[in-house]
Amino acid sequence: MTPPPGRDELFRRARYYRVRRRFPRVLVMGFWALWLGVAIVAGTVLSGYTFVEQTIAEISPNTTKVVRARKVVDRVTPGAPQNILLLGSDKRPDEANGRSDTMILVRIDSQRRFISMLRFARDLWVTIPGVGQDRINAAYTYGEQSNGSGPAKVIETVKALTGQEVNGYFEINFKGFEQLVDKLGGVYIDVDRRYFNDNSGSDKYEMIDLKPGYQLLSGADALDYVRYRHTDTDFARGVRQQSFLTELKRRTRGQLSQAPRFVKLIADRKNTSTDIDDAGRLLTLARQSIDIPDSRVFRVQVDGSPYKNAAGAWVNQFSETEMQDALDQWLNPPFLAKEDIPTVTPATVTIEVLNGSGRTLVGQQMASLLRSKGYQATSMGNAQTFDYTSSTVRFVGSNEKSFTAARKIRQLLGPSASLEQVQPRDLAGNDVAVIVGTDFTGSLTTPAPEQREQEAPADTVDTARLIPIFRGLSKVTGMNLAVPLKIARGSSLKQIRNYRIPVGGGRSAPAVKLVFQRQDGGNQYWGIMATSMSNPPILEGPTGTLKKGRGLAPLSTYYNGKFLMRESFQYRGVSYWLTNSLEKDHALSANTMHEIARSFRPAGSARLPRGAQDVGLSVEYDASTP
Repeated sequence: MTPPPGRDELFRRARYYRVRRRFPRVLVMGFWALWLGVAIVAGTVLSGYTFVEQTIAEISPNTTKVVRARKVVDRVTPGAPQNILLLGSDKRPDEANGRSDTMILVRIDSQRRFISMLRFARDLWVTIPGVGQDRINAAYTYGEQSNGSGPAKVIETVKALTGQEVNGYFEINFKGFEQLVDKLGGVYIDVDRRYFNDNSGSDKYEMIDLKPGYQLLSGADALDYVRYRHTDTDFARGVRQQSFLTELKRRTRGQLSQAPRFVKLIADRKNTSTDIDDAGRLLTLARQSIDIPDSRVFRVQVDGSPYKNAAGAWVNQFSETEMQDALDQWLNPPFLAKEDIPTVTPATVTIEVLNGSGRTLVGQQMASLLRSKGYQATSMGNAQTFDYTSSTVRFVGSNEKSFTAARKIRQLLGPSASLEQVQPRDLAGNDVAVIVGTDFTGSLTTPAPEQREQEAPADTVDTARLIPIFRGLSKVTGMNLAVPLKIARGSSLKQIRNYRIPVGGGRSAPAVKLVFQRQDGGNQYWGIMATSMSNPPILEGPTGTLKKGRGLAPLSTYYNGKFLMRESFQYRGVSYWLTNSLEKDHALSANTMHEIARSFRPAGSARLPRGAQDVGLSVEYDASTP
């Protein structure tokens, strides 16, 4: 017998107890330090600089850790983008050292109004300066062991790995995180599926029982959500963390007036540290981080591929192309390409060419080749160092001509060339500077004609199996629901949850979450959410809109770069949204999501259109995921 809608709590009488962890694990906390820290400081602006300076004194004392980190960070240029390294360390009370299992390089570009995050997988096999090859998360340990400053060694490693400046760092561990989230009153998160572990296996993971759906997570549940990795890949966990950070930023923005209530929780030198000791700079970072809209926040990860090294250990090996592509997106998020940027005539572009390879005459060769393409290029001798393994094009981010010309010139230099944003004085009066690296072969590359990227077609099937389910849910919840008549091919319905979302003042709103599993190289989940909650925060700041077409209402889209994370619409007092899989390589195409969203019809009168073939649907109400 099929249970009626609302019977998602099949194990209502089962009891789960939170037990002490037998094998403590890392809680990735770095980016929380930025959003919480700068928001707290911004919330205290009215209290004056004295309060801010007192707060900074708490988290940036002149300890060995902070002093040594200040020696390796790069000078901040007024008005230039700032790169802040966020670290989440796993140092425990009974250990002398720890590791930084969370490393996110955050770029705050106030000129072009964006924030980009570059996350490094903890098992990346890298060269640690002064040490040799090891996992990137071991850099912190080496720093702690050698001179008592883990952050300094991580900063050196990240600078060597990326070739980018690091202008400061924040470090935080996980003690007090539950209290911080609870002080905020919780954070609204759309949990994509049920996360459950009863600790019955041989690997003693902490017990977790987190149900799917958009909900207000307490501090304890937030910890469970961001740290769960029993059956996930590191990439999926990273996406969960970053989505949580986005919602935390949104939630914190509305709590600034209450900052003094929990400022002491973040200003705790035992759990937090930073090299930033200037109140004005921290306030500027705070203002920029909050003023830049969520739609201008871009996320990218360097994960590499599993590889067994000479010692027989599994690590993540990455290619130079993967790193360069990630850096290019981090420096110039894909949404910038969609903005109106004027074309530039080569004859109007002046270029300073410098030799960064150490080989003779390459500067003159490069300048001659660029002049043959119509540019005003002049060889100006050697760069400050001969350590450039790849050619670099320098540009001024606030200058549209400089930025446009740099992107065109990079195409001529080949796939290994990189872009670097600098200040106008660094270009000696020119529009662009080219530093020739050891990858220069003596000739330029002919760029392939730009072609419009073809989006994957919709891959859906028709089904009437959801009609009676949504009709039943309409009666139970009191919401006048619409039902989708199409789903992604190969999907099965694994969970149906009927519940209520707290909205404050002791009130709550009805909600429904459906979790679909689609096996495409792994256990991938996508979902449908419906609620009568007024203005769910998650739907703020869409990146675009689509006409309703054959649907019930226009669609709002939420992209991260080219990846469609979420799509929503409102109809008859109910907000609906589709959530994509966390794994981009196995996610639904944008056209598939558009077609599902446009297939919704009022549940009371819904039926398949004439000629549609009902493929049926496997339905479970509370199945295991995975």
